[in-house]
Amino acid sequence: MEEIENTEQNIKSTRILKLAILIMTLLLIIGFCIVFLTIGYRLSNESTNNTPIIPLNNKITIEADQEIQFINDGGKNILITLVDSNGNYTILNINKRTNNIETTIDLEKNIN
Repeated sequence: MEEIENTEQNIKSTRILKLAILIMTLLLIIGFCIVFLTIGYRLSNESTNNTPIIPLNNKITIEADQEIQFINDGGKNILITLVDSNGNYTILNINKRTNNIETTIDLEKNIN
């Protein structure tokens, strides 16, 4: 009697295992299809690649007591660090696409 119950239990667990393998295989196939479709869509979508780069036509005014300490190419932005004679820093964040100054950060030295 135990052998019959064990055989029935083995058949049930085998069916469940086959069903789980089938579901996981389907999920893998669907996942790969989505990845390949996304890659194909992004390669064929040229709207982001055709945006023209505007030439730099604005001037950055640097005061007489300021010096350029660093120019850092930060990917989409250019960071220019200026230092004046008092040791105060000014950081300019320039967008490469629009060539506009997005942010200006002034760091003043606190003298006690």
